[in-house]
Amino acid sequence: MPHPKVKISDDSGNTATVTSERLDVNAYLNATPTIDIGDVSILAGDGTPITDTVSGRLDVTLRSEYSEDTGHTSSDKGMFVLGVSRATQGNYAATDGDYQELQLSRKTNSPGALVVCGGTKEDGIHTSGDGGIMALAVRNDSLAALGSSDGDYAPLQVDAKGALYINNGITGNNDGVTTVTTAGTDVALAGSTVCKKVDIQAQTDNTGLIAVGYVGVDATEATGTGIILYAGDIYSLEISNLALIYIDATEDGEGVRYAYYT
Repeated sequence: MPHPKVKISDDSGNTATVTSERLDVNAYLNATPTIDIGDVSILAGDGTPITDTVSGRLDVTLRSEYSEDTGHTSSDKGMFVLGVSRATQGNYAATDGDYQELQLSRKTNSPGALVVCGGTKEDGIHTSGDGGIMALAVRNDSLAALGSSDGDYAPLQVDAKGALYINNGITGNNDGVTTVTTAGTDVALAGSTVCKKVDIQAQTDNTGLIAVGYVGVDATEATGTGIILYAGDIYSLEISNLALIYIDATEDGEGVRYAYYT
């Protein structure tokens, strides 16, 4: 049998509407008392539940590509720690124990640099009461390779007395002899030979002068150019190639011996 029709109206006589056989209702939820909607599951983009392993705290794990331990490149992803740009450093926390934002420099010679307060500044002789920021280093009685790969960060290393290790990059060495056949005609110390440093000594049996310099060097006493070496004198310099160094002599057939480092 047919069902009787029933109309639902509000106090003002407005008829309630129906959509897809469902009554349209605007619900009002009062904040008091609290409404408990029960357990809620939060899902990641792939549908995996995000669990709460610590009571009252959401447990979130960053994807592996957002952390790195290799040399930085422009395509690397990560999380930024933000700071506030300040022309001058100031106190912004309201009370002791409040959180305080990082402050960044706005000076043209160090834009974006983190403002660090190192205590008392000094421009005089150091005393035990002076403040400052300590640069830390790792003590290694024998110099060790601390970076896992090229581009990794590594700490400074010091020996047992606190002296900083400095590597000059020298891995090899060799030597040779060069003479000037005709006095007054400069000659290259050697053919093209890559190096880092060279020690040059005038032959101990020379009777005249040797001049060490570059193309056109002249050993003439008083009016010549370059560095003058008497018999047995030694001159050392750092240079990238032995072919850049030239010598001249005041006597035919006299010259130098040398040792170089690569």
